[in-house]
Amino acid sequence: MSAFFPLAIVVVAGVVYHVAQKASGAVSPWPMLAIAYGAAFAVAIVMLFARGGDARLPAARDCMAGLALGLAAFGIEAGFFFVYRSGWPLASAQVIANLSVTAILAITGIMVFGEHLTAGRAAGLALAAGGATLIARG
Repeated sequence: MSAFFPLAIVVVAGVVYHVAQKASGAVSPWPMLAIAYGAAFAVAIVMLFARGGDARLPAARDCMAGLALGLAAFGIEAGFFFVYRSGWPLASAQVIANLSVTAILAITGIMVFGEHLTAGRAAGLALAAGGATLIARG
């Protein structure tokens, strides 16, 4: 599998995700999220067995990471539900949220994982922040 394919999955799924979030007429996010997580659970179970995966419970560290991932995904999805219902445009809400996450992750990468902030990355963050500002102003 080329490195491009997983990124393409993320991009396509991200577009579908945000369009579905914005287009949903649901008054409450909870039934919509229950359906979404039910579908995700079903696909994960099918993939687990279809790919010959090991169905044993993972190590405690991985269970905690999975729990954190699930709670974070839930927070993102519920948050975007309320962001879009409060009137944020599709074109700017995601850009501003992701730029904020990117900036925090850049700092986290430096402080926690010993990554380096190169001049090119710093310039990229600055350009992205400028672009997000222009998008937010409409």
